[in-house]
Amino acid sequence: MAEQYNLEQLKKDLEEAIVQADILKIFDYLLTIAVEEGASDIHIEPFENYSRIRIRIDGVLYELIQYPKQIHESIIAKFKIESWQMRPDEKRVPQDARVSAITLTGKEVDLRANTLPTVWGEKLVMRIVDKSKKIPPLNALGIEGSNEEILFRNLDSPTGIILTTGPTGSGKTTTLYSALSYLNKVEVNITTYEDPVENKMDWLNQSQIRSDIGYTFAAWLRAALRQDPDIIMVWEIRDWETLDTAMEAAMTWHLVFSTIHTNSAAETLTRVINLGAKPYMIAGTFNLVMAQRLARKICQECKEEYSLKEENPKVYKWIVEALSSMGPALATELQKRGIDPQRLKEGVFFRPKKDGCPESCGGKQFKGRIWIYEMMEYTDELKEQILKGSSWFEVEKFALAKGMINLERDAIFKALQGHIPPDEIYRLVKHKDYSAVIKMQW
Repeated sequence: MAEQYNLEQLKKDLEEAIVQADILKIFDYLLTIAVEEGASDIHIEPFENYSRIRIRIDGVLYELIQYPKQIHESIIAKFKIESWQMRPDEKRVPQDARVSAITLTGKEVDLRANTLPTVWGEKLVMRIVDKSKKIPPLNALGIEGSNEEILFRNLDSPTGIILTTGPTGSGKTTTLYSALSYLNKVEVNITTYEDPVENKMDWLNQSQIRSDIGYTFAAWLRAALRQDPDIIMVWEIRDWETLDTAMEAAMTWHLVFSTIHTNSAAETLTRVINLGAKPYMIAGTFNLVMAQRLARKICQECKEEYSLKEENPKVYKWIVEALSSMGPALATELQKRGIDPQRLKEGVFFRPKKDGCPESCGGKQFKGRIWIYEMMEYTDELKEQILKGSSWFEVEKFALAKGMINLERDAIFKALQGHIPPDEIYRLVKHKDYSAVIKMQW
């Protein structure tokens, strides 16, 4: 049975362990604090006169503690030894490790760790994968309105490619797992190729990449296609071989899921063409590309309404322009999402109270995160644009004119619903006149 710990007491215990230079306890308390705070990453970093530990919560780094530089090397060396995957005596090059651990509260986590040599010593960053967290259903990810209709329409397709794109930490893996969970039925055979397998799911045939022994994507796909799959999930498309075989699978009556690193759904076109794909191949296999970001969610216990129209007319003007370009589709989208059009007209939005609240957010003003999505569906009209050789910019302009909900529009709708403040929109989707947003910081 997991023990119950008070966070404030854990932080005091961490301070005491640092004073005593008890390296083992430092890691126990640090990992438990990070997991209980809902952190995604731990940064242990040295400087000239001291070292510090920061944790990333809801996408933002917070300093947890500073400690004497004298014990920094011992902390890094201890982790290397415990990992069994890093050389303690090697400090000149980066090293990687994957470690399983259990917190003092009994939660199982996987750590993806990396060391980096800096001018003041080695920095250690650990990405936390909390195994106790369940895969959320698709309807809990904030996919609403037209985006929801587009996604489920394409999930019902028996063939084609569905891609998610976005920066590291934008929730692409969660979206993929949630989609596979929705499709995971006894009559469907799903095979995945992952690096690493982050979430083990019942009824899925999940396979771990082993490039060190020649178990590459090409080798896996040849085996996977003999396993009679209906749905295939490839961890990431990063080279022509992977893209080519994914397209081949889509053309032979399979539904293929994968991720790719681009800034937007439209820019994926340039990326896959640079990898070697021809326009006719893209038009013949692509169904949907989803760009996504994770936005900080306002603490719902201490948020307040205010007039953006009065306090920052420049940002309000951007918002109106972004939505008015949707034309008649705007009224329909507002209705689908249950947003009163008068709220947009009057410029009434939400923001966190200046000091937050001690009960819910602990003074951080934000609690949890919400997904922002951009859905580019490869309709017949869009495919015609691609076959004509249009640039990604022209394709995006065409899709927006047809009412596509891009990242900016989806973020605006979520701001109108009270999930995020207006400055969060333009933190995720940079505007050329970003100075107007900086002035909005509460």
